[in-house]
This record gives sequence, C-alpha cells and structure tokens, in this order.
Amino acid sequence: MADLRLSEARNLLSARGYRVTEEDATGQKRPILEPSNWVVVSQSPGADAEAASGSQVVLKVRKPTDPSTSQEPPVKGTVPNVVCLDLQKAQDTLQAAGFYLLGSEDATGKHRQQLVDRNWVVVTQSASPGSRPDPKTKITLGAVKFGEPTGASGCAS
Repeated sequence: MADLRLSEARNLLSARGYRVTEEDATGQKRPILEPSNWVVVSQSPGADAEAASGSQVVLKVRKPTDPSTSQEPPVKGTVPNVVCLDLQKAQDTLQAAGFYLLGSEDATGKHRQQLVDRNWVVVTQSASPGSRPDPKTKITLGAVKFGEPTGASGCAS
C-alpha cells in the first residue's frame, strides 16, 4: 500500500474485508480531513504478512508536502523555501524565520479562500528563498488544493 493515496488504500483493503485505521506518520496526530491529501508510507501488518479477513490494518500516512526529518530549521531574517509545503506548514516556517506579515491566494486564479490551510499546497512565494527583506515585508503565498495541478513549481500533486 506504500505510496498509494489513503483513499485508494482504504478502498482496496476494505474490498478485501479488512478494517482500516490510520495514523499520522509524523507523530503530530493531525486529523485526516481529506483522505486523498494523504499518502501511505507503511502498514501493519506488513503487505506480505498473512492476515485474516476482518482483521485490522493500521496505515501510517503523511502529506506529500511533509518535509523530510533532516530539514534544517529556518534562519532568522532569511526567507526559507516554502514551495511544496502545505500552507499551514509554510506559514509556520516563515514565522519561525521571523516573518509574520503573511498572505495567501488561490494560485489557480479562481479566488477561492484557503479555509483549511493544511488542504492547500504552496506553489509560489512572493519573496525569494534566501533573500533577507525587511521583516515588515508582506510575503504572499500562492496555493492550490491538494490533488490539483501544481504547474511549474516542481511539487507532487
């Protein structure tokens, strides 16, 4: 099931008669509001293990935009690269670097509001990564909903 969207993995396992539960693989215990926004990274019992129909399968999941555990903390006063992070994580990362005047917009041009920030992926940022603007500079993040085309950003959709 690894690398499948959670929604697909749920359907496959349920069709085979298994009970499915999910856990945030990052340990943050984030709620899973939209299963298609999550990717399976592991399962227990493992894919090759024997399991009776009706038994429980636990899927460890993450967002495609979750940073690797080796990501360096942001440097104060220097704009980090937040493209491909979910909108909430991008905002948190910018704030950790000392930037608090933040805005977001629908990068598709449809003018939709970003109500649940974790359901949007950042595809553009108005301040270049590595730049050192005045901390009072507004940084605007362009975002699309998970699963939508991400254009030239290089982000997985």
